[in-house]
Amino acid sequence: MVAMPYILVNIVLDIFALVLFCTTSVALLTRSRFASRWLPSRLRQRKTLTLIVTQGLLLFVLSIVAMPVVARLKYVHLFSFLLFDVLFFVGAVNSMVLVYQFLDGRCFLSLSKLRRRVLIALCSAVVTCIPLMAAITAIVGLFVIK
Repeated sequence: MVAMPYILVNIVLDIFALVLFCTTSVALLTRSRFASRWLPSRLRQRKTLTLIVTQGLLLFVLSIVAMPVVARLKYVHLFSFLLFDVLFFVGAVNSMVLVYQFLDGRCFLSLSKLRRRVLIALCSAVVTCIPLMAAITAIVGLFVIK
């Protein structure tokens, strides 16, 4: 095996994780009332600028919060702790929340509350995990040389 394709796989997966995290967090922030509450009125009127500012602040706060955690876990070798892995899993959870919110208003309205929520949660997990697994498989399959 050649070591270079694994470096390429890591680079492409890191870019994919960053894009997944940014798009899903922006989608959740646009629905949030909190994001529009603390922004000045001039900034609220421009949607693109609002998204850029809120995404920048979110990444800034995440990096500030993540630094002490990374510093404490630096010498603990229980698991591999990479920032892009965390971003990927947060993006996956964000996309599950988005799918749940989408299905909650449109599907299975005739079922009882508990059955409906369980069914929507299972559907959102399946609808989110299958494309993510397919994307990871495609990225690894493209760059690994046998």
